Amino acid sequence: MRSFRIAVVAGLTAAALSVGSTAMAATTESDQNLSSGFSALSSGGSSAVGQDWDADQPVKGEDIFGEEHERDEENTPAWAKNMFDLTLLGGIASLLGVIVFPAYNYLVYTGAIKG
Repeated sequence: MRSFRIAVVAGLTAAALSVGSTAMAATTESDQNLSSGFSALSSGGSSAVGQDWDADQPVKGEDIFGEEHERDEENTPAWAKNMFDLTLLGGIASLLGVIVFPAYNYLVYTGAIKG
């Protein structure tokens, strides 16, 4: 039971640190206007963002993720391009979080790397 409590405390600490660092990153960018990237958000809300991102245009998965993907063509809507980029970033973040960072942590813990 004691090890379960230690695991819970460690998990809660990790969650708190990740949320805390996100909040810190958001506060350090306060000199910039966060809606500058989404000018439509400040003027017209989510429907304006949908118009900027061509939300009414359908796309098949083969067009974006297929062997002969048409991601760079003009006819591909902006939302599909953004979701493709988000998928790549998510894959990279998953790889780092599941493999690279735990391996680094283990090597620092064992003393192989001076952290």
